[in-house]
Amino acid sequence: MRRFSIADKLIIASLFLSVVTILTVGSYSFFKAKEAVLERSFNQLNSVRVIKTSLLEAFFHNCIKEVELIRSTSDLREIFLSLNQGRECIDTSQDSLSIACDNQFLEALSKGYFHTVLLIANNGSVLPLRHGSLANDSGHPGDSNLLYIKTIQADSEVFIQDYGTLKSDSSACLTLSSKIEDEQGNILGVLVLGITSTTIDSIMLNYQAFNGLGASGESYLVGDDFLLRSSSRFQRNSILHTRVETEAVKQALANQTGAKLIKDYRNISVLSSFSRLSLPQLNWVMIAEIDYKEVTVPIYRIRTEIIFISIFIFLIVLVVVLILSRRIIYPIQKLNKAAHEVGTGNLDVKINTNSDDEIGDLTETFNSMVVKLKEQSYELEQARLNSMKALINGQEIERQRLSRELHDSLGQLLIGLKLKYESCASDSKVDDDLGGVFDQTIEETRRISNNLMPVTLSQFGLKTSVRNICDEIAEHSDIDIQLEAMGSDRDIDPEMRIYLFRIIQEALTNIIKHSHAQKAEVKMHFDEHKVLLDIRDDGKGFEYKKVQDRISNGLNNIRNRVSFMSGELTIDSGISSGTKINIQIPLK
Repeated sequence: MRRFSIADKLIIASLFLSVVTILTVGSYSFFKAKEAVLERSFNQLNSVRVIKTSLLEAFFHNCIKEVELIRSTSDLREIFLSLNQGRECIDTSQDSLSIACDNQFLEALSKGYFHTVLLIANNGSVLPLRHGSLANDSGHPGDSNLLYIKTIQADSEVFIQDYGTLKSDSSACLTLSSKIEDEQGNILGVLVLGITSTTIDSIMLNYQAFNGLGASGESYLVGDDFLLRSSSRFQRNSILHTRVETEAVKQALANQTGAKLIKDYRNISVLSSFSRLSLPQLNWVMIAEIDYKEVTVPIYRIRTEIIFISIFIFLIVLVVVLILSRRIIYPIQKLNKAAHEVGTGNLDVKINTNSDDEIGDLTETFNSMVVKLKEQSYELEQARLNSMKALINGQEIERQRLSRELHDSLGQLLIGLKLKYESCASDSKVDDDLGGVFDQTIEETRRISNNLMPVTLSQFGLKTSVRNICDEIAEHSDIDIQLEAMGSDRDIDPEMRIYLFRIIQEALTNIIKHSHAQKAEVKMHFDEHKVLLDIRDDGKGFEYKKVQDRISNGLNNIRNRVSFMSGELTIDSGISSGTKINIQIPLK
């Protein structure tokens, strides 16, 4: 499992907080901006819808007022009397009746903004002042009798009929018709005024971008049959042909007013504002819409800007966090490294700091701790060395005692036994091999005594003792041991002489037991200041770094004795490359 450092945790925590903050602020800003843009767009659509509704309702109100004004004129009654009496001013020889007399009222009426002006007499005569006759509800050409009957039967003074078409150009047209009565209340005929879709479109359509509907917005009218009553901005010949059965139209026909995001008749997401028109005898709804994609263009531009600003802020935070983390973590890393060195035994560590904060105080405390540890370690090491030295010196004293006991007591007893054996040699019952056993026992006792404390070490010096042990090993093993001694060992005190002998003895014992060597060398060099020992073999060797923590007792004994003499020990070994032991002992 990967270990996270304090620097990693600090960087991760800081970046996490910065990312969370940036995402929170960015998201809040984006959604608030989106909400504001949508709210503004809905308000604009509502404003357009309200304005268009007011204009259209005012237009129809004015049309109704004008019809009421026209129907009350005496000139119009006279014209209908003429139509009913079949006077000569009316020419019926054509398919459509035309004006045959000079009547100023009719001339003025025919020049109004009504697309169609018809006078339908009781006798079926029709006087078209503008364009031709009307079509029926199904859109096929027919006479005006149906419209006459509907107007006569209507409860209101002005009867409004939803879109039909004119026979002449088949353009969409709605009519406002009214009964014409004489002073006694008798019906003379019906006045019909037609308004085409062009007139309605002049109110509804406005393609200017500054009209609140942008480049994709439109306002249009829909009837209760879900067919358009005004031209579509995106489809030609849409009146009475394009079906608009959207959620906005359904709610508006249900007499609801509002604005929401829906799919329009093109199946495109739009913002839609809707309401029902207050028009007599017409169940129309007003719709104002604009494409959601166009509305959200500034929103996504804001989102892009927020993303770039967030990335910029994130990079700044990253740089600042990296700089601060290095300033904070670097002293801690130095302390950690120094603590590891102290853990490995290096007590000469000291950390320099110029910080006056808590880390500076911690550094000073660490330096003081290292100094105290060094003092205590030195005292413990001296105590350990003294204890080990006392133990080893006690062992040497005990070895000397055992050596003397073996030589003076057991050895003499064995010699006495041998002499008694020889005096009894003529007895046939005595085994002839018993003398050889006595000789071997005496020789083994002398060897053990010599190993415990060689007599030559105190009588003839270190060189002779080492030479004897080398010759003995060479004699009893297949190892060729070469000894090289330079200088004089006369100035070495007895204790150091014993330590050096034991070191060489322990090293040669390890060679015999473990090395499988064929050759070995022992070099001793004595001068006024130091003693140098170099012991090497051509055996199988070992990986010293891997076995440092589990060194054998033999190497530990060598190391301890070198430490007692304040010397330096170097061991160099490798697989199949033999072993080299180099020791340097200062002479005091």
